[in-house]
Amino acid sequence: MSWKRNIPETEISEQMTAKTVSFAKDFGEYLAKKEDMNEPLTTSQLRRFFGEVKRQQLNGYNEAEFIMLKPKLAYAVGRAKKDQRKTYKIGDFFEVMSAAIDTVVKSPDKEKAFKNFINVFEAIVAYHKAAEGK
Repeated sequence: MSWKRNIPETEISEQMTAKTVSFAKDFGEYLAKKEDMNEPLTTSQLRRFFGEVKRQQLNGYNEAEFIMLKPKLAYAVGRAKKDQRKTYKIGDFFEVMSAAIDTVVKSPDKEKAFKNFINVFEAIVAYHKAAEGK
């Protein structure tokens, strides 16, 4: 199984709602679980990206730095794909987060969208962590 949904654009560009929390819960739980030959997103993979996002949050929104998250994620995907017989959920994570990054960049209020992006990402991290123990 692979993930087929993205974070609704309005949840990033405008306002987070209960729909955002529901998405974060479903996605975080999906990323944490191993399914047959589909390897979960590891805590270290998630933390590496999360640390970079939090660093950017401290410095404030900088579009040039923010869009560089996409190639950093692409690199992590490439590093993870060691066994060609398996699939890796980091690829699904890359697809969802890339679409979310694009939403922030094209948003008329980039600062607000950046804050919403961080909030959604924090929720995904929380639900991923909660699901790891199950």
